Amino acid sequence: MRVIHLASEVAPFCKTGGLGDVVGALPAALAAADDVQVTTFLPLHRTVREWLGTRDADVRDTGLRVAVPLGGGRITARLLELAPSGGPRTIFVDIPSFFDRPGLYGHGDDGLRYGAFCRAVLLGATPLLGEPPDLVHAHDWQTALAPVYLEARRPPALARTRSVLTIHNLAYQGVMPADLMPLLDLDEGLIRFDIMEFHGGVSFLKGGIVACDAVTTVSPSYASEILTPAFGCHLDAHLRAHAGKLEGIINGLDVLEWDPATQPALPAHFSAGDLAGKAVCRSAVLEEMGLADDPDSPVLGVVSRFTGQKGLDLVCDVIPALVRRGARLLVLGTGEPALEGRFASLAARHPRQVALRVGFDGGLAHRIVAGSDLFLVPSRFEPCGLTQMQAMRYGAVPIVHAVGGLRDTVADPGDERLMQGQGQGFRFEHATAQGLMWAADRALARWRHDRQGWARLVAAVMSQDLSWSRPARAYLDLYRRVLAGS
Repeated sequence: MRVIHLASEVAPFCKTGGLGDVVGALPAALAAADDVQVTTFLPLHRTVREWLGTRDADVRDTGLRVAVPLGGGRITARLLELAPSGGPRTIFVDIPSFFDRPGLYGHGDDGLRYGAFCRAVLLGATPLLGEPPDLVHAHDWQTALAPVYLEARRPPALARTRSVLTIHNLAYQGVMPADLMPLLDLDEGLIRFDIMEFHGGVSFLKGGIVACDAVTTVSPSYASEILTPAFGCHLDAHLRAHAGKLEGIINGLDVLEWDPATQPALPAHFSAGDLAGKAVCRSAVLEEMGLADDPDSPVLGVVSRFTGQKGLDLVCDVIPALVRRGARLLVLGTGEPALEGRFASLAARHPRQVALRVGFDGGLAHRIVAGSDLFLVPSRFEPCGLTQMQAMRYGAVPIVHAVGGLRDTVADPGDERLMQGQGQGFRFEHATAQGLMWAADRALARWRHDRQGWARLVAAVMSQDLSWSRPARAYLDLYRRVLAGS
């Protein structure tokens, strides 16, 4: 089976969030299967070029040039390849006029940029691979035109090729002006309410949902939620019309990077069977962030983008109550100025119990998670979420809003069973400060009054299989079903 993945960002070359992490890990997990050949395509962004340059990476020109129809003319794309390393092939699509720019998104011509990328991959895949790909796997709105082109402008070589589209976050849909369609070499007949039309414009994601053979989201609960008006981002009716090809597959975690027994950013290493190093990590990160060590005071961690979606305003709301209960908070993130300001004000008001770092520091993120007893993930919606899995991997028991992937990855069977080592953390059903505080009070009480039970819970949480093995098997099963239906 020959599978190609298209994405706008792929870790470690470039990423702005979970999309890059997923597409950096899933192809490698798929490639471990004996009968699967996987190739990942991404644009040669300026940031990618810089990443490759600083590591003196061996990138080779394949010699292939693709003439992409665009705006009534043609634009040339070069295909470059990272030297093989035993995993999936990695191909960089080089269109300097579109991608040799600062940042990955936010340019006025993003629709043209990513449309050209999708078309270049479809036109160049067969010459590159020597045979047509069996399946095209597109990710999010930036590559949702790949299934559309596969249907509307299918190259003869791809007559039997099928497609899968993964929605990582429905809130981002690639809504563009309708007059972009002829520039993208797409018929205006696609501008219909049941295909691509969206409030007077066109939605790349909406078109991809129609055109692909299967749609996945990154957790089963999110797959159900997006069929409702509350979570459907105005596409719920469209998704309900195509619900028969919708499936939720939970993401995995890079368990090598998030391994407390080997991660070099940590001051001490530990495991589910030997937690001594976690206490060292706890003391060290408190000192690093300017708080005193106190074994009788629980440490709560927050590592997140500061946005309303992530529920960080709820954290701000409950900080005074947490402080009164003797807890300390370690907060790392950046985002909405209003939230940054609220956290800064609370840290200034409680300098002995709240420590804030605005920005992103990968090493510090590891140390905060490793040094935390509890970890707050109160997202209002969460397609999958990685931070709760990172927390579990490092023995920081998560407190989560029971939504999307948080519901699917954090089981809460009640306090008694949690202290017996069953379940993964504490959940609350309503995205309010009262709901978050109710779950936090349960967790704090158990942490203070049942240390033996808490140790059992931590060991059980750390023993979860969070790897990509099971998700990769689920995707391979989906691929085979899609191809069998062809």
